[in-house]
Amino acid sequence: EPLPLLEIFAKKYGFETKLYPVPPAEMQNQSGQWLNVRKDKPDWMIMWGWGAMNPTAVKEAARIKYPMDKFVGIWWSGGDDDARPAGDDAKGYLTLNFNGVGTNYPAVQDIIKHVVSKGKSQTQPDKVGENLYNRGIYNSVLIAEAIRNAQKITGKKAITGEDMRRGLESLTITQARWKELGLEGFGAPITAVNCADHNGHHAAYMQQWNGKNWVKISDWISPMKEEVRPLLEAAAKDYVSKNAGWPKRTESCDKPS
Repeated sequence: EPLPLLEIFAKKYGFETKLYPVPPAEMQNQSGQWLNVRKDKPDWMIMWGWGAMNPTAVKEAARIKYPMDKFVGIWWSGGDDDARPAGDDAKGYLTLNFNGVGTNYPAVQDIIKHVVSKGKSQTQPDKVGENLYNRGIYNSVLIAEAIRNAQKITGKKAITGEDMRRGLESLTITQARWKELGLEGFGAPITAVNCADHNGHHAAYMQQWNGKNWVKISDWISPMKEEVRPLLEAAAKDYVSKNAGWPKRTESCDKPS
């Protein structure tokens, strides 16, 4: 959870932060937390949730009639099954996302044509295009493109684990490449991954639940790297200082592909 960041932002931008922790044992029973929310009436709610915590929170928010268009979940909280159990009451619920939703992409249509319609998929056909299904497509693109990049770097057809690391650490996927893959607009360009930053901190967008599915409602939003990265660096250095013997990197760094 980005609690230190929220504390910094609260001072910087002049808002008050109040926390409503949900222990694992209470993931499916959050009535106490949402009773406090009803009393406090916060302007916005941000959920750093996962698993069973998500649909429970959405249903509880709807039950106390919290304005769903002021309730924002992190990308872990944006599965269709996170919002669907609350039915129409979940309309307006917001989450971040970094992959496209729906089936209106040539590559997804090919998956339907060559895999799903021929009975070769283990997924129910109506799940194709849902957020988490498409998240799997996104992850598959990263893996396949990293393999391709590793082959390019090494000149090998069959790569090793070491080669794969190099392919991932110098991975680049441009807008043009997303289009070549039949996934134009599906993901933001990946241009900032390197051996010192395995995340890259790329753009995300806001999606909103309309009662049946997710709808993209914003352009790509760039993260505030200048605010977040120093906190990550400081936390990493603190961890290393408290854990003697942490190995230093010896591998060389490849340039972006």
